[in-house]
Amino acid sequence: MQRQKQNDAIAQINQLYISTRKKYIIQTVDQYITLDGFKHQNIWTLNDGMIQRHLDGKTTYGIFNGNTVNKFITFDIDYADDSAMARWATFNIIQALESEFNIRSSDIHVSFSGNKGYHVDLYFDKAIKADDAKSFYERVINTAGLPSEKVEFRPSYTQAVKLPLGIHQKTGKRCWFVDRETLEPIESFDYLNDVASMDHSLILDALIDLSPEQEAEFHKVVERTDIDVNVVTHQKAQQKVIDIINAGQLLHSNSRHETTLLLATFCNTQGYAEDEAVSLIMDILHNTPSDYFSEGSKPEFWRREAERIVKRAFDCNYQLGNENKPVTVYKSEILAVLSVGTFRQKQLAYAMLMTSKRYGNTFYLTVNTAMRMLGTTSRETVQNAIEKLIEVGFIEYVRKGELDMAQSKVRGHPFYKPNRYRILIEKPKADERSIDVTAEQSLVDVSFQLFDTRELKRIIKRSEFGGRWAR
Repeated sequence: MQRQKQNDAIAQINQLYISTRKKYIIQTVDQYITLDGFKHQNIWTLNDGMIQRHLDGKTTYGIFNGNTVNKFITFDIDYADDSAMARWATFNIIQALESEFNIRSSDIHVSFSGNKGYHVDLYFDKAIKADDAKSFYERVINTAGLPSEKVEFRPSYTQAVKLPLGIHQKTGKRCWFVDRETLEPIESFDYLNDVASMDHSLILDALIDLSPEQEAEFHKVVERTDIDVNVVTHQKAQQKVIDIINAGQLLHSNSRHETTLLLATFCNTQGYAEDEAVSLIMDILHNTPSDYFSEGSKPEFWRREAERIVKRAFDCNYQLGNENKPVTVYKSEILAVLSVGTFRQKQLAYAMLMTSKRYGNTFYLTVNTAMRMLGTTSRETVQNAIEKLIEVGFIEYVRKGELDMAQSKVRGHPFYKPNRYRILIEKPKADERSIDVTAEQSLVDVSFQLFDTRELKRIIKRSEFGGRWAR
């Protein structure tokens, strides 16, 4: 019975995995050896007897693709020093395939690599171009937020992947298939017997909108993504946000994806709602000249990508790397803040001042962001505070109540772009007193650093000072 199961497994391995028999690898305890019958005529072609030896655990084989085609894809997840991270990354890949690429759970097959990693396999009913397989892989790991050095594309014509169900020659462990929900081993050779190839068109459909510009951007984001942290650390990220928002468009051609990720991170940092973040991003993209995009790059695709990337940034709580970098605040600026109305209104003025220092004198602010700044759930409180700051000349609207036509059409009801504001207070004098503050320091903290108690009592109403400012 065991031999019959292995015979059935051999037939399925031939059907699902093997594209070329003249080039393959053998794993030893110390290394992988490549045997290439295209270069050396005396090399045995990979045959059923050799696959039987693989299943018997006597020799471990791996295979390459068919040079220009792939009949399957393996996401080779390798965290040799961290089995927990390997499990986490595997679940991320599975989730991305199911939720973002409409791959059925039954078409996703996971096996243990034999060390501390896993192989996630998709088998196709028809071989696809190797370039298309690689592009699909890049989209998936980008969506899952995983780096290419930890989740590698296999097989290619230069990089092989071990066949499943054999023995890892270094660890001595069997590379069983595992339950995709628990990653517990399924210790049976007949797992492959009921496996059917998936419709290859699902892979190709996922690539319809890909252009050379987009593929280049996917490469960039994969290289920059670090799954161990939730901080976007690429150089001068904060200054880039300022420059993009001030320009109101992409700053460079072929930078849509990078800019989308950066603005999504900025919006998460600033407390935007997800739909507001998408609106901001689309506003920037629609204002960008068409020659900044490659041919075939369409607004419908931009929106889908913006929604996906924003969701990722919010779910993983991406933050700008230098968000807590100290900024310089001057005494005259805080005096202007303290001169507005209620304590809540002072709080909002201070928050706007800090926002303008980080992201430019003209800045976006949504009601949700302002509510978070004030620690209130009342939209009316926020709106009253904004109107008061405008009334006293602390800020002015740069854009107010502008209808987002594209979003309104998609949603079926009016949707408005985030308002933009400009700080109007006078610039501080070069020699006046200043301090460096971070986001953790409150208005009260900063005020007591720049003013003594007697000064504050002259500026702030007695009733307010006793409740909010007493120390």
